[in-house]
Amino acid sequence: MAAALLAGACSPQVYPLYMDVRNPSSSGLDLNRKELAIVYRDGTNAVDSLFDRHASSALARSLEEDYFGGAEKVGIFRVPDADSMSVRLMHSLVMDTGGDVVFVLKSSLGEPVPETNQMVKGATSPDSAFVCPVAIPVKTHLDVYDSMGEDKVHSFNGSAVLRPLVYNNGLPSQEALGQLALRSLGKEADIVGQRISTRFLSKWVTENFSFYYFDVSSDAWIDGISRVMEGKMAAAVDAWSPLVKRGSALRRACACYNIAQAFYLMEDYDLCRRWLDEAEKLENVSLAPGLRKRLAAHLEKK
Repeated sequence: MAAALLAGACSPQVYPLYMDVRNPSSSGLDLNRKELAIVYRDGTNAVDSLFDRHASSALARSLEEDYFGGAEKVGIFRVPDADSMSVRLMHSLVMDTGGDVVFVLKSSLGEPVPETNQMVKGATSPDSAFVCPVAIPVKTHLDVYDSMGEDKVHSFNGSAVLRPLVYNNGLPSQEALGQLALRSLGKEADIVGQRISTRFLSKWVTENFSFYYFDVSSDAWIDGISRVMEGKMAAAVDAWSPLVKRGSALRRACACYNIAQAFYLMEDYDLCRRWLDEAEKLENVSLAPGLRKRLAAHLEKK
């Protein structure tokens, strides 16, 4: 009986975990671990340019939240308007902005159509005693170029009807109400920028990841798994690192495999491959082919 327990203790055990992993956005573009830049095309229409400046800021904030943990990492630039954004022009923008991926935004606002100007109940000021919804059509065109991907410009179009509220004293003409609406579209531009961003945000998928551990061993095996469960992948690597130099080839291979998978979850695919190579040099661990296949599938998407 004692011999049987000892034999079992010398065999690796598998601890399964379900974790969320990042997949490319619905646009098909993989923006992770890349420098991003947003450019808005500044034409002769000052209202359109101001709108695009606000929309670009909102788009940048959404991308920063998803890809950079909210840190201000997405640059915003302005360029003169052009009829079209060719690959050649995009190459120049990559150089000028320093972005691996460049977004180029151009919006066109239509004629504002004021609706009924109505009195506001309980208004505290004569200047805001009336409110008028104004319908403003907007068309957006976005060109995206990924200098680390396919050498082509990806184009996206959208349209919407904005309905800003214009508070007034009841005296402005319909034309004046329309002009007031055009000069106060910051909130609406933010909404448009956020809507544009949804096409480029990561898709998150829940997948199973299994880690090796040994019953009779250092607590480092379980400590590493605990760190993974807390989302602290670097700490898990630190816990398992001493184990790659201890014990049998099988134990060292299992430690290398765990580290490789932690780097996969950290989205550092070069180090994942290196540690997986080390594991397979030591021993044919059963989980290694699955991670190799998962890594290859991810790199193929890129």
